[in-house]
Amino acid sequence: MMRGVTTVLCEREEMPMSFRDNLQHLRDLQDMSQADLAQRIGVSRQSVAKWEAEKSYPEMDKLIKICDLFGCSLDDLVRGDLAGREAASAEPSSAGGKAGCEGVVEDVPVDVWGYDERMRRRAWDVAAAVAVVILGFGAGINFTTMGPNVNPAPFIIFFSMGVALALLLVKPMWEEYRAFLKEHPQIDDFYTPEQKAESRSAKGGAIAGAVVLVVAGLNMPGLFGWFQQYTFAALAMFGCLALASAIVVYAVMMDRRTDVARYNRLSAGTTVAEPDAAKAPTAGDTLAS
Repeated sequence: MMRGVTTVLCEREEMPMSFRDNLQHLRDLQDMSQADLAQRIGVSRQSVAKWEAEKSYPEMDKLIKICDLFGCSLDDLVRGDLAGREAASAEPSSAGGKAGCEGVVEDVPVDVWGYDERMRRRAWDVAAAVAVVILGFGAGINFTTMGPNVNPAPFIIFFSMGVALALLLVKPMWEEYRAFLKEHPQIDDFYTPEQKAESRSAKGGAIAGAVVLVVAGLNMPGLFGWFQQYTFAALAMFGCLALASAIVVYAVMMDRRTDVARYNRLSAGTTVAEPDAAKAPTAGDTLAS
C-alpha cells in the first residue's frame, strides 16, 4: 500500500497530458465552467486554468476533492482515459464491466464543501447556548434568598455565567459561519428527498418530546415544594425547560440545514449588504454585477 501511495505522489511531479484532458472532459460532461469547479473545490478560477494549461498541478488534497466531486478514482483521473472509457461504456457489451468513473454516469451528489458538518456543529452550538442561558436563569432563581431580605446576588451571578457561556459558544460559531458564507456563497443541493423527509420527521418527534419535558418541568415545583430554598425545584423545572428548548432549536436547525436554497438566498443577501455603504453604486458596477 505504501508503495502504491508513493508511486502516485511521485507521478504528480510529471503528470501526463491525460490529467488535463480528463479534467476538461469531466467539466464538459457536467456542463461546469472553470469558475464552478474552482468554487466547489475551494480554489481560484485561475488555478483551474493553470491546471488545464499545464502551468501548474493541483495538490493531493485538491485531486482527492476532484475525485470525490466526479466520483472517479485518483488513478483514472491522473493517468486514465476517461473520455475514451466513457464512449466505451455507452456500448451494451460494456454494461457489466468495471466503470472507471461511476459518478460521471450516475452523477451522485456529494458535499464537497463540508456544508453538512458545519451546519450540524452550528445547530449544536446554538442549542447549547440557549440551554445554558435558561439554566443560568433557573439556577439564579433557585439560589436567590426569598422573603423580606431579598439578595439578588446569586441570581445576577448565575444568570451572568449563563450568558457568558452562551456568548463563548455563539461568537466563534457566528464568525466561522460568516467566513463559510463568504468562501462558499452558492452551493448545490446535495441532499436527497429521503434525507429531507427524515429531517422533517425528526423535527416533529423532537417537538413532541419537548412538549413532554415542558409539562414535566412545570410539575417540578409541586414535587419539590414550591420553590422552597435549596430544594432545587426551580433548577429542576428550568432544567427541563432548557433541555426542551435545546431539543427544539437543534431539531429546527437540523431541518433547515437541508434547505440549501434558503442558505443560498441568505448568502446572496449577506453579499449584497457587505459592500461599503459610503460608496454609491455606479452604472458600471451595476452592469458588472
